[in-house]
Amino acid sequence: MKAIAVSHKGKRDINQDLILEYTSIDGSYLFAVIDGMGGYESGEIAAKMIGENIETYLSTVETIDAFHIQKAINKSNLAIRQQKTVLSDSMGATLGGVIIKGTNATYFWVGDVKILHFRNKELLFESMPHSLVSHLVENGSITEISRLKKYKHVVTRSISGNLKTSSAEIVIGDYIQCEDILLVCSDGVHDQLNSLQIENIIRKCTTKIQLSIKLESILKVRANDNYSVIIV
Repeated sequence: MKAIAVSHKGKRDINQDLILEYTSIDGSYLFAVIDGMGGYESGEIAAKMIGENIETYLSTVETIDAFHIQKAINKSNLAIRQQKTVLSDSMGATLGGVIIKGTNATYFWVGDVKILHFRNKELLFESMPHSLVSHLVENGSITEISRLKKYKHVVTRSISGNLKTSSAEIVIGDYIQCEDILLVCSDGVHDQLNSLQIENIIRKCTTKIQLSIKLESILKVRANDNYSVIIV
């Protein structure tokens, strides 16, 4: 299975996002975005460590599923906890992606990497970020958008060495149909384009390549942060 991936540093000095693609022995596919956190270089190191540890774990099993992706995340979480004593107390990453096995899709995420599933050019599924903003809105604590701005990038789950806050939310998705579009993106993308705006862009595109070109042309102008998107 082929995917189109775009990752760029935006207006930052370095790119702390990482694209992860992996195929298991049984032909299951993993497509994920890892968004590093923790200072100038620590975020980049964290994203790379997490990607490597996930791949190392998955190479020891025959398939990719909900159980094994959480075990892989646990392994990477332990590696980050050990590395934090050497580098930075704030290092870690958020993660989101999709597992595809035949025509079955499983969505998983820790933090604010977002998964979107479109069918017939309409939104079928959108993940809810593990963020303070989402928590406050969901609980009705704050309803005024202007008051949410200062909490915009505060995540409530991440892979940063704490087992209690690194649990992935996992959703068994709908069967994938031929013309479906699965999109995984970092906050550098969904900060600039919400799901409705992305849906409107999809409606104007006839191919996934055209979609990737259109998204990248918009993000090159607008994005201040690193941005990464996988189109499956």
